[in-house]
Amino acid sequence: MEIEASQAMKLSLGPLLYYWPRQRVLDFYADAAACEAIDIIYLGETVCSRRHELRPDDWLALAAELAGSGKEVVLSTQALIESESDLKTLRRLIDAENLRIEANDMGAVRLLVEAGRRGWIAGPTLNIFNPATLALLVDEGASRWVVPPEIAGENVAGLRAGMSAPIETEIFAHGRLPLAYSARCFTARHYNLQKDACEFRCLSDSDGILLRTREGEAFLTLNGIQTQSAKVHNLLADLPEIADHAEILRISPQGEHTFEIAALFRAALDARLSAEAAFDACRALMPEAPCNGFWHGRAGFEHVQAGAAPVPAVPAPVPAASAPDPVPSSAPALAIPCLLRLLPASVRGHIAQKLRDARLPAFTVPEPLARLNAKLPQLPATLALTTALNLAPEALLPRAALLPLTDRRLCVRVLDAGFSLDFTLGADGRFRPCHAGAPADLTISATLRDFIVLALCEEDADTLFFGRRLHIEGDTRLGVLVKNTLNTVDWNRIFAEVSG
Repeated sequence: MEIEASQAMKLSLGPLLYYWPRQRVLDFYADAAACEAIDIIYLGETVCSRRHELRPDDWLALAAELAGSGKEVVLSTQALIESESDLKTLRRLIDAENLRIEANDMGAVRLLVEAGRRGWIAGPTLNIFNPATLALLVDEGASRWVVPPEIAGENVAGLRAGMSAPIETEIFAHGRLPLAYSARCFTARHYNLQKDACEFRCLSDSDGILLRTREGEAFLTLNGIQTQSAKVHNLLADLPEIADHAEILRISPQGEHTFEIAALFRAALDARLSAEAAFDACRALMPEAPCNGFWHGRAGFEHVQAGAAPVPAVPAPVPAASAPDPVPSSAPALAIPCLLRLLPASVRGHIAQKLRDARLPAFTVPEPLARLNAKLPQLPATLALTTALNLAPEALLPRAALLPLTDRRLCVRVLDAGFSLDFTLGADGRFRPCHAGAPADLTISATLRDFIVLALCEEDADTLFFGRRLHIEGDTRLGVLVKNTLNTVDWNRIFAEVSG
């Protein structure tokens, strides 16, 4: 299928999301300057302030050099500002009045407005999901916006239609999807390092660290404090439908073949190659399988074939900074404080205080005891867990949020203690033991000590998960929700509830 009226559509090279050695970065942008397919180049560190192979003055010098090649050059700001040093860098970029700025957080927007700068670009991490927000930023000086990649194509069309005047629109068209940013560094944790002593391990992973499920399925990509999709978002085959939705398509740099991919986009836009043929040629240049689900209003990891029947537009998704209501955890961590409610108030208050203040020493359940436990009936321990979950107050475990667990077989496996606790959630909203033997929909495994340190808030679920101490098997999406819930449970409130 050919694309009509596409000559005016531009291609941009998004900011480099990975950490590469200095010379490799300079060589990459020398190739970008020579790439005829690329019209716009975004520069700057947007992910982590500890990445110092190129400093602000280096980015500014590179911007001046690239501008001399005839490219439009934009300086991108950091998405997560954490320190005064980050603010100093931000101010340094904004002071470069001869260059356009892509603002990736509201602090950058505020500084641009205070400096009287206009013509800046609203970046994808500003989470613009409605015409009112976009209109506000246009009033403050934005002349282009980069669509958050979670928005479906039909929603982009509706948002643009809601504007009183047209605004230049840029769509993320190729690359691993930036899903979330965190103050934690997951790459450092992967190597059992602290964030401030990370040894710059990102330098060894030119496309991030790919995570796979135990079944071997690509799951997520770790990129420092940024979590990315495992699959590669690719809208090449969707270009005929995109033509009326945007003026610019963004290609995110990857370790290899970035400019060959840009050339395929340009060939399709110029009708020298069909979109389908360009997509087929592109697949061999991608580090993982393609996806385009977000554009079609579906789950982001899905791949919708070109020409497939459209699905109804969905409401714009909640921004990454606002997590959906979590599914409550079924881990033993919650059982410990909830069972305290069965004790007298004075006793449980004393125990809760001890649990808050304790630091658990390292230990492993002796192997003879574990073998004995494995031979004993599991029902008493399972009853203790399900009783604790059922006693949890509504304020802590809203029953409506439990619906995704209804009639699902769950298993909590205490690895070193020989326990496997099988249970399910009934339609009446109560947890009940179930017979072992049938495969569980979701299995959560850890040692007894690691389950306890979750309850004591000594470590969070992410630390254990990425340290390979908390294992999740079965329904991956349900597992991720449970893991996230372990991080969002207000343990201090639980202890207050059970000790009050």
